[in-house]
Parts: sequence; structure tokens; C-alpha cells
Amino acid sequence: MGTMGSGKTTAARLLARHLQFQLLEENFGENAFLSRFYSDMKRWAFHSQTFFLMEKITQMMDTCALLEKKSIIQDTPIQQDVFSYAKAQHVLGNIDDAEWKLYQKIYFSFEPLFPKPDCIVYLETSMPHITKRISSRGRGYEQKIPQSYLELLDMLNHKWLTEQKEIPVLVIATDGLNIVTSAKAQEHMIDQVKKQLHVVV
Repeated sequence: MGTMGSGKTTAARLLARHLQFQLLEENFGENAFLSRFYSDMKRWAFHSQTFFLMEKITQMMDTCALLEKKSIIQDTPIQQDVFSYAKAQHVLGNIDDAEWKLYQKIYFSFEPLFPKPDCIVYLETSMPHITKRISSRGRGYEQKIPQSYLELLDMLNHKWLTEQKEIPVLVIATDGLNIVTSAKAQEHMIDQVKKQLHVVV
């Protein structure tokens, strides 16, 4: 878990490979509303967020069966979709009260069926590093995202992590941690996660 641009997918792939976990990734490519959302947030926010919610609900339901065979890692937990990305759109007024009520009704109808994570790995990343990484990864629809929006997502991430008490959280500072090219950085992250899982399993 982490704010957009924090390196969630890279970290999840690394951990899945080294820990031999099944990786469940965010499905950006099939969201037909995502590029439209970044062009007109108020028009397409509910559509885009509901797409991701339904995709993640399906993923979570499939997880129940997968966990009988092996351990699983997600790059973005469903809680972040709900309490950060979607909530940000409600805060900004891009999702109105009626849409937000419907969105929450869908989530809370399925929430009791979800397996609870053993741990959330939170990638703590400063705003300058977030904006730099978003710029460098070259997703065209992300390049016009205002910093104020990224700051709101970051604030909502911290708010939910502080308020929730059920799931253990491991915070990893990533500003000076280049897990893309540095074997030492990769080893550092893997060791921290191994220690955390040993405590909670």
C-alpha cells in the first residue's frame, strides 16, 4: 500500500518473487473509464472507482480459494481503493453523496466475506519523490494530476492507517530505497517483510 507513485507494483512483484507468493495486481488496462476520469474527474469519478471496486471484490472473492493453496500478495489492498482513492473523489465533490452512499453499500455488502490480511506493507514516500516517479513512468493520463490531489490521497492513506486497528502495518521508507536497481535495497525490503510476517503468522 502507498500513495500513487510510491512503487507498490514494483515492491509487490519483488516480494512475490522472493517469498514465492501469488501476486494479485491492479487491473489498470481494462478500466475503460480511467483515462476519461483524468480528463474529466467530476464526470467519470464514480464510473472509474466503481470499476476498480468491482474488480477488487472479484479478486478478493477469488482469494478465498487461492489461499487454500498458497500465500498471496496484492499491490493495492481493497481498503485503499475505498478509503483513499474513492473517498478522495467524494471529498473533492466528484462523487456526490448519493453515489458515495451506493459505492459504500456495495463495499460493505461484501466486506464481511473478505479474508483479513496478515500485514499491510505501507511504502512511505515523500511528495517530491512521488511526483518524480509519476513523471518518469510515463503514463500519459497521469501527467496532469495536480499535486494537491496527490497530497489528498497521501493524507487519506495515513488517516485510514492510523484509525484502523485490525491489520498490522509495516511502514517502509522508500525515498532512498531503490528497489528497481539496488540488490541491497531489495534485500533490505525483503528482510523487513520476512520479520514482520514471522511476528504475525
